[in-house]
Amino acid sequence: MSNTSTHAINERRRRARVAASALCALLALVAVAATLWPHTSARAVTLDQDLLKLSRFVQSSDSPSMKTFREGRDLIENAQWARAAEKFRNFVDSFPKDRDVDAALYWLAYAYKQQGMFREAGRQLGILLKNYPKSSWADEAEAMVVEIAPHLTEGGEVQTAVIESKKTDELKIVALQSLFEADEERAIAYVVEWLKPGSTATRTMREAAVSLLGSHGGQRAVPALLEIARSGQDAELRMLAIHRLGDIGGDAVYDALSSIYAGERDTQVRLRILRSFADMHNSPRAAARLLEIAQSEPSPELRKTAIRWLSDALGANAYEPLVRMYQTETDREIKRQILRTLADMSDPRARQILLEVARGTRGEDAEFRQGAIRWLADRADDTIAEELLKMYNSERELDIRRQILRTFGDMGNIPRARAKLVEAARSETNVELRAQAIRIIAEHSDAQSVEMLVSLYDTEQNPEIRKALLRAFAESHQKAGLRKLIDVARRDTSVELRKYAIRLIGESRDPEALKFLEEILK
Repeated sequence: MSNTSTHAINERRRRARVAASALCALLALVAVAATLWPHTSARAVTLDQDLLKLSRFVQSSDSPSMKTFREGRDLIENAQWARAAEKFRNFVDSFPKDRDVDAALYWLAYAYKQQGMFREAGRQLGILLKNYPKSSWADEAEAMVVEIAPHLTEGGEVQTAVIESKKTDELKIVALQSLFEADEERAIAYVVEWLKPGSTATRTMREAAVSLLGSHGGQRAVPALLEIARSGQDAELRMLAIHRLGDIGGDAVYDALSSIYAGERDTQVRLRILRSFADMHNSPRAAARLLEIAQSEPSPELRKTAIRWLSDALGANAYEPLVRMYQTETDREIKRQILRTLADMSDPRARQILLEVARGTRGEDAEFRQGAIRWLADRADDTIAEELLKMYNSERELDIRRQILRTFGDMGNIPRARAKLVEAARSETNVELRAQAIRIIAEHSDAQSVEMLVSLYDTEQNPEIRKALLRAFAESHQKAGLRKLIDVARRDTSVELRKYAIRLIGESRDPEALKFLEEILK
């Protein structure tokens, strides 16, 4: 395939990923109200985190009511929950129009929660979220709602308030998307406003803003996204911005992300940058940087991740550097990742390397051989099946033969692989391998497989194999399997096998199984 064709394919894939990612993000946000609890921020409400924000808060305010607020803060720090609740209750009652009443409501709810007074805590949070939806404490309030939700009755004021808040978010997000369609410049201005430090935009709104900016803004979005990527206080928003920058690509984006990578200490952010390098199919420099990191980065975790994305960044050109690294590498985890990346490539040369490792001709131990055999299933065809069949027939090590059988099961409906499994189930001399082949066949859960296993049971004499067949019948979830279990439970000459069959029938909720069990009890 020519480089031009490869680039065109990669570009189509990139655009498809961008569109799909934007659509998924928007759909997920629009569905927030319908699935409220699972999608609310997972950030736990911890005393240390909240007190840090509270300390900054009281230092930044000089309102006449702040003396009362500071006294409440001190009581919270000393874990005097009842007195703290009284203090913040007095604040709310005495200064109902104060600019800080939303914060007082939050800390009143916190003090109630610490005393186990969840209904009272929920009521205060409901008032906060209903009356002050743009409060800088709204995110913390929503997180506390999640924390105490199991202790609240459904339909309470707090849930109503949160749902209303989420509906407001949804409407604003949909409006922002529509504005991007109509006037990108004005939409970008709103995004910048939402993302400013001290903005009252909720976390959901900020995440949507970054996502929509990246998917709609194009090159005009780059400065704003770079600002978030460089200096954002929220690591998750930073990584989202980096992800969107990778989709946009270009040398200017590469230079900026490369600079961030060099000075970044957060491993998760650096990992996200590596993924963006791999996504920049229009930047050979990004691909070269990814290769450099794969070869020489001191951090094993970052090296493994760079190696993982090399085939995405370089295509077939990744083969030779991967093989060179594999030949000289001493770290087992790095070598394993190189094999995994080779397995993901469609290059026939990569498949040949895996076959050599699987055979043991490169001197690898059993663990590496098993890994290579397992990964060959990802590129399985008749040729691979034949090669593995030869290995199975000549191999003496039990673990290797076991892995080959498992790989045959992962090959789907390749006839040669399936035929070998049936042969092993019927006539393999090693009982353990026979039982494994039976289990693998049962995993297909099709009527033909179960019928074959039923016929095998009727001619089998080995009790261990018969037990393996009974377990396979139960796991197949096929009527034929259930009925064979019932037949064994009624008529088998072995009492032990009859009892085992009855236990397996008990795992089924099929009406026919329940009816049989009741017949036994009569």
